[in-house]
Amino acid sequence: SSGINAEYGHLSTLFLEIRKGTCENTGTKYFCFVNNKEDEVSKLCSNYSALDFAYFRKILEKMILSDEGCVQSTDSLTLCNNLPEQKKMTYVHAKALLRGWCSERWLIEDRSNNSFQLGPRALIELSQYIQSAYGDHVTTCSLCMTICVYGTRCEDCNTKFHFHCKTKLNRNLDVLRCPSCKSEWS
Repeated sequence: SSGINAEYGHLSTLFLEIRKGTCENTGTKYFCFVNNKEDEVSKLCSNYSALDFAYFRKILEKMILSDEGCVQSTDSLTLCNNLPEQKKMTYVHAKALLRGWCSERWLIEDRSNNSFQLGPRALIELSQYIQSAYGDHVTTCSLCMTICVYGTRCEDCNTKFHFHCKTKLNRNLDVLRCPSCKSEWS
């Protein structure tokens, strides 16, 4: 324990920290090294252009503001035509970015419903930004108390839960019930 604390102290002098998060889709736990200082030098340490970031923000906004917490694949591509200052991005470049963001766990592609969801890396690294930028639209899972973009709602009280939290909660129960209002789930 003291060794970990000492190493964590060394990381903080480099403006890094280790954060833990969970994939909303699977419940898998992840750990990330996160840069906690935003300055001109740290902005240069990215493989992405300002236009790429603008595209990612459009996708993020669409996910946060949607009831489903995801964006359809076709919608994600059309968002590349709606970037600031009338800047254009080709579909080929947009597809390459989506593939790259999925491989880096910023996004998750759900081929079963042809959509993209926020990946664990985005949830870990961007949770503070998401809460400050979209506070009124951000929901917290009533079970694990973390941001819940992609989840399910109780039909009676509208409380939102991650799918994996709901599964864990009701794993050993004969009757599935909402922990908030106690109504029976089908």
